Amino acid sequence: MLYAIDKPLGWSSHQVVEQVRRLLGIRRVGHSGTLDPLARGVLVIASGTSTKLVPYLSGEDKEYLAWVSFGATTNTLDAEGSLIEGKPRRISVSELKQALESFLELKEQIPPAYSAIKVQGVRAYEAARRGAPLELAPRPVAYRSVELLLFEEIPRPHPIAPGPRGWELREGGYPVELPPPRGPYPTAIIRLVVGPGTYIRAFARDLGERLGTLAFLSGLIRTRLGQVDLRQATSLPELRPLDPLDVLSSPLLELDPPEVQKARHGVTLPVPVQGLVLLVDHRRQLLAIAEGDGFKLRIRRVL
Repeated sequence: MLYAIDKPLGWSSHQVVEQVRRLLGIRRVGHSGTLDPLARGVLVIASGTSTKLVPYLSGEDKEYLAWVSFGATTNTLDAEGSLIEGKPRRISVSELKQALESFLELKEQIPPAYSAIKVQGVRAYEAARRGAPLELAPRPVAYRSVELLLFEEIPRPHPIAPGPRGWELREGGYPVELPPPRGPYPTAIIRLVVGPGTYIRAFARDLGERLGTLAFLSGLIRTRLGQVDLRQATSLPELRPLDPLDVLSSPLLELDPPEVQKARHGVTLPVPVQGLVLLVDHRRQLLAIAEGDGFKLRIRRVL
């Protein structure tokens, strides 16, 4: 089964997984992609055979509301690390918007030193904690949209709600909790939609560099993963099962009975489709995930 959890501030993604294991009484539980302890929001949990979907859940686009503070940074690039003061610099809204637009062209980005990336078997965050950070190579990223919602003198929580362009700041919306402020630093609240592998802490770091100052992530909310947003997410210990078809955004392809049997046995189908496809039967039961090259469909995962 799949479940959407609104991960609370201060919890690690692993702690959420452990709690779900206890609630369900099973060990086979995974998640859709790590949310740092000082971030909250949508974390999709998979249990049992649905853990086969984890790589595809992690590959979905994600939407965030990010609080980026300027004039200082931390060794972790978020509100958790040791503070590093920078030289104050006055930033205008126009140059901030111009800097944000540049991310839409970005194809690669250096991950944060404090990340779970492995280099020759060593986790980057482990090396960073020892005071010997690894030299990380740039990795592919994708910024689908980047939009400034508000620029103010200090980081403050604002209620949020879904709007026509994505989640936005709105009175009477969902309450927001941020980490304790590290100081009175000018802060931009930015809505981002990004592809897999994009670190928002790295975004904050690089945004500061583009503006000639230091910056860090003073708050983060994941408002959507794939087709699931905060409205479908529950707070622990409540668990509400989700249909995978309501989570994954790849197109559906309904198979006839002979094709269903072939798909269940991993047989390539002569269907001229491009990209990832969710294969379903006449009852809209998810059978498999396949990938097409424009001429045929190769079965990637049977469920």
